[in-house]
Amino acid sequence: MQKKCPIADPICDFCSCTGRGCQYPGLKVEWPELIGVSGIEAKKKIESDNPYVTAFIYPQDLFLLPAICCCNRVLLYVPNDNCPNGLVTNRPIVG
Repeated sequence: MQKKCPIADPICDFCSCTGRGCQYPGLKVEWPELIGVSGIEAKKKIESDNPYVTAFIYPQDLFLLPAICCCNRVLLYVPNDNCPNGLVTNRPIVG
């Protein structure tokens, strides 16, 4: 049975960095290897690799380019018809 993606926005820790520009010594901030991985599995991996961030899964048609960078969030986009289980289509990074 397919679940629907929750549309929720994280509480934002505002910052001016994304990806490698964010300083989490010893922790990952980018996950290019997760493109093509299930959204659920990517979320688990990201949150395991960096406990300071939360990954949010959104359907692709809700694709947003947030103007505000949040140091505690990673956005994952999956196909509209298979959310949240679909394969990640974007490059996951902090910000």
